[in-house]
Amino acid sequence: MSLKQSKSDRIFDAVNVCIMCLVLCVTLYPLIYVLSASISYPEAVMRGEIVLLPKGLSLLSYSKVFENNAIWMGYINSILYTLAGTLVNLVMTFFGAYPLSKKNLWGRKTISIILLFTMYFGGGLIPTYLVIKNLKMIDTFWVMILPGAIATYNLIVMRTYFSSSIPPELFEAAEIDGSNELQTIMNVVIPLSMPILSVIMLFYAVGHWNSYFHPMIYITSREKQPLQVIMREIV
Repeated sequence: MSLKQSKSDRIFDAVNVCIMCLVLCVTLYPLIYVLSASISYPEAVMRGEIVLLPKGLSLLSYSKVFENNAIWMGYINSILYTLAGTLVNLVMTFFGAYPLSKKNLWGRKTISIILLFTMYFGGGLIPTYLVIKNLKMIDTFWVMILPGAIATYNLIVMRTYFSSSIPPELFEAAEIDGSNELQTIMNVVIPLSMPILSVIMLFYAVGHWNSYFHPMIYITSREKQPLQVIMREIV
């Protein structure tokens, strides 16, 4: 049995549909424009004749991309940095957030205050560069991974999830069953934390993929530069 909508409900739904359609058009238009421009005649693109649909059909831009070895090299580097960096980020953030979610952890408040301090105050670019240089990580693979191994905000979000979303009774039941800490993490915590792990993984992966200022400062060898730096040079 369906409920009969009032006139105000129908108006509200209609307005919502119109707003969502507008947002959809605004979101899709840049994507359609880029796709149309990529397969149009270069002359038509340079003259600004592309509005929505492509003008002609030319795959010259794609052939130029496939011929450029630097772009492929940048793709491979970006993929490697993203995969390795996200893995390190997840492991470090998890094993930083999980102990801090325990109320009986000694020094928990002090550690949390120190972590919060790093969110608002930093050493700046030059001191950071000198530290990385003294650690001999300039122009290495690990300079893209280790300096940002833990994002304080993500750690706090994950810690809050552990504290509020996993019932303490589950830990007590696991302890009664003879489970040690590692078994509890593998069999209880990780399966129940897949939503937050997925979100944090997405945050880290997007950050690594879009990073260009960090490699521009610390990566000097062209063969180690990610795609974003290569694209910046081309533009």
